[in-house]
Amino acid sequence: MATPISLLRGVMFATLVSITLMHPAVICGRPGAERVYADTPFLLTDSSSRMLLPPEADTYLIDVRGAMAGIGERVGMAPNYWGMKVIFPNDTIGLMLRHGNTSFGDIFDKRQSILTLTIGGEVVWSEDIGAFDNASGCYNTLQLFVDRGQRRLELRGGGKKMTDIFLTDLDMTGSPECVSIWSKGQLTVSSYSVETTFSPSGSLATGWDSKALEEYLKASADPLEGYWQYLDRENNPQYARLGGRYLLAVVRNESGEAYDIIYVGGAETYASEWQPMMRKGCLRPTIFLDHYDLEWIDSTFEPITRDVHAQVTDDAILSLSFPLLKTTVRFSKMRLK
Repeated sequence: MATPISLLRGVMFATLVSITLMHPAVICGRPGAERVYADTPFLLTDSSSRMLLPPEADTYLIDVRGAMAGIGERVGMAPNYWGMKVIFPNDTIGLMLRHGNTSFGDIFDKRQSILTLTIGGEVVWSEDIGAFDNASGCYNTLQLFVDRGQRRLELRGGGKKMTDIFLTDLDMTGSPECVSIWSKGQLTVSSYSVETTFSPSGSLATGWDSKALEEYLKASADPLEGYWQYLDRENNPQYARLGGRYLLAVVRNESGEAYDIIYVGGAETYASEWQPMMRKGCLRPTIFLDHYDLEWIDSTFEPITRDVHAQVTDDAILSLSFPLLKTTVRFSKMRLK
């Protein structure tokens, strides 16, 4: 059942295989977030503007700010109004903002800003929202948040400040294909953006499963391929800290020119965010024997690709070095029976 809400936004994720960076600017934010902006400002007059959406994202945050002309005081509802449509393969979510008067000329008359939500063309919710400005040419923001994982739809909006408005369960299949901003009359759009997030488990998936990985590694004659378990570290805690005693796998990737580092287990910090078989990094051979350029996925699921390297000693010790963080983590190769 749909209910009004007061939402708290923001999610923090922190983990490095490894190493959790100390700087707050690094450990804050939603992993895998991407925001796309339309070129603004622009006018819509009895027309629409469409933006394609990336497929299979976990969340979609659509944010539009516009000013509607011709919505001044009058009898009934103004003929000019605007909104958005989020189009799924088999359904559509619609949002419409319309202004008007309850009883123009009467002492009890008041202005209205009616926000209406439709799903599949049917009205599921409609209400007068006092947070919107209802004068011609004043800007209002509509914000729609689709959470596919939680199967949830949230509405926020307002004129001078944002207000949490509405929350409802979402029974949708597939991911949305595009969003369309439309107007009946003249709408000036000052900002228009879409933010998407992808879960780390999805964006870092390797395609391996535990059984197939073990069988492959048992048959491999490559001395670098195998399971590598945490051994020890040299670490300055003022620069970095360990997130656990990790078990990794190293496997030559499809290109044949580099090796994937795969997380297998051992996380202690934010362990629920790191699932087995997620990609944790990459090793690229250099001109030096047993020396590799290292790419690493840090605690916020962002890559570290500069000033890091790896080295293998006696086909038994794998050292991952982060000089700027004054940290080296060593792993020993496990024998497979």
